Order: sequence, then C-alpha cells, then structure tokens
Amino acid sequence: MRVKATVVAIFLWCGAASAQDPPRDLQVMSGGVAYRIGGHAGAAGGIEAALAQAEASAPESPRMAALLNLLGDQHQSQGRYAEAAAAYQRSLAIFQNTMGARHPNVASVSMNLASVDQARNLHASAVPHYERALAIFEQTLSPEHPYVTAIVDNLAMIYRAQGRNADLERLYRRALAVSESALGADHPRVTALLNQLGGLYQTQGRFAFAEPLVKRILASVEKAMGPRHSNTAVALSNLAGVYQAQARYADAEPLYRRSIAILEKELSPDHPVLGTVLNALVALYETQGRYAEAEPLLDRLLGIRNRGVRRLGHGPVVLEQRRR
Repeated sequence: MRVKATVVAIFLWCGAASAQDPPRDLQVMSGGVAYRIGGHAGAAGGIEAALAQAEASAPESPRMAALLNLLGDQHQSQGRYAEAAAAYQRSLAIFQNTMGARHPNVASVSMNLASVDQARNLHASAVPHYERALAIFEQTLSPEHPYVTAIVDNLAMIYRAQGRNADLERLYRRALAVSESALGADHPRVTALLNQLGGLYQTQGRFAFAEPLVKRILASVEKAMGPRHSNTAVALSNLAGVYQAQARYADAEPLYRRSIAILEKELSPDHPVLGTVLNALVALYETQGRYAEAEPLLDRLLGIRNRGVRRLGHGPVVLEQRRR
C-alpha cells in the first residue's frame, strides 16, 4: 500500500524573547524547507543540539515539542519508523498539555504519527490518529487543503484494505458534506468526492445510490467544461454504465453514443478511453442479443486492441476537472 507523504508543518508562537535568546516563533517544515528553531536547528546536527538545550531548560515546552516533531521527520525520512514514532508521541503529549487537545499542532503531529504507523502496517493504530487530525483540520483548514485531502485519501486506503465499507462510506459522505458547504456544489473537490462515493456504490452493486451522484458529476463537468469536452464524454459513459447495470438499456444507449461521438472528435481513433466506451456499448448490444449492431463496433475495438490497447471493462472513470 502506498502511503501519501504526510509530514506536515507546525506553526506556533511561544512568547516574547530577549535579544540574546533565539527566535521563539517556530515555523517547522519537513523535507529541507526552511524552518526556524533557535536559528539553525534545521542544519546537520542542529536538531540534536537544540533538543539538548531545550531538554535542559524547558523539556515540556512547545519549543521542545516542535523540535521533537522535527526529529521525528528526520527519522521518518531515514526509514527509522520506531524512533520517529517515539519522537512524535512525545511531541504530541507536550502539545496536548501546553496548547490543548484541539490545537492545529496536535493535528499536525497526529497526522505524522499516523503516517509512520501506516508505513509499518499498523493500521489499527494509524486510524485514530488520522481521524483526530481530520476532525481538527476540518475546523481550521479548507476542505481542499492538501493535509485534509491526504488524510481522507489515506483513511480511505486503510478502510478499503480492511473491507470497512461502512466506515469508507461515512468518510466520503462526511468529506462531501464539509466540502460542499465550504466550497460550493460545483467545486472540483466536491466532484472528486462524488466520483469516489459513486464509485464505491457501484463496486457494491448499489446502483440506485450511485445514480444521483453520477448525474451530479455529469451536470458539474458539463457546466465547467462544456458539452463537447472529453471529460463530459467520460461522465456520460459513467452514467450510461449505471443505467446498464440496472438493465435500463434504453437509457444507457444514447449516452454511450453521445460519449463516443464526443471522443471521436476530441481523441485519437485508438485512444484507450474511446476503446473503453466502445467496449461498453458492445456489451450492451450483446446483452440484448443485438449482435449485428455489435459486430462493427467489435471490428473497431479489435483494431484499437491490435494497436496496443487492451480491452477494458466499463465502470467509473476518474475525472480530471479544471475550473474555467
């Protein structure tokens, strides 16, 4: 299972300092991005030196917690996950005691600790840390913020791997409600979540639940990109697939045909997306015993396959939506 990189920032203010003291406003980032703790804590050996100083003067301070988070980042980047987890756990405890359980720094370290647990396949331990971070970040960050989307995606990976479909559905529905309230019904993040939730329903055979979501995706994509865009064609095909799965063949066929007409103008003749939709229409005709109508499409599909495109099944296709 691939874990998204989730080492995150900590921003905090630790009070005024004298002219002789190092800066006490801490901006902690990972991966070599500039951060400032005691002037040079990010340099080689600087973290350990700053930790030793903080351990001697203020071992339970937010500054100490931020340094421990940096140490955890360092260990995690080196694959030393047990040591990273220990550093993050102590950092988390200090932040909770000094800044409160709902502070964004608590969410940041919880997210980092969850990513370490996930990397070690300790999913049962990772989930509550992700859930806690998500609950805090939903109150402090935009639903499209990378931290929020990373947590949702990583939780979804864990739930899916564990077969926790009810939890996965709740996660998507909650993220969808928060995103729609904050961003509006036509925002790309909302469309992406509709696609994920609709895809979940389709894999479960719950096509009546998927249908209104797929219709919303089509309306949103068509509004944003126009009626002749290739993404509109994909959305048409997805809705047709939902109808087809419910044996609503008369509803599915014109959507497939419209999708194919768009793709023939927008894509190359051997594009795999076009092959996918042609394949779905062939399946529709074969299900109804309409072999004469399926045959010329099969010939086209065979030509595409012979040019290196394997036959693909119909179903939800991830949309890439851009705002005008």
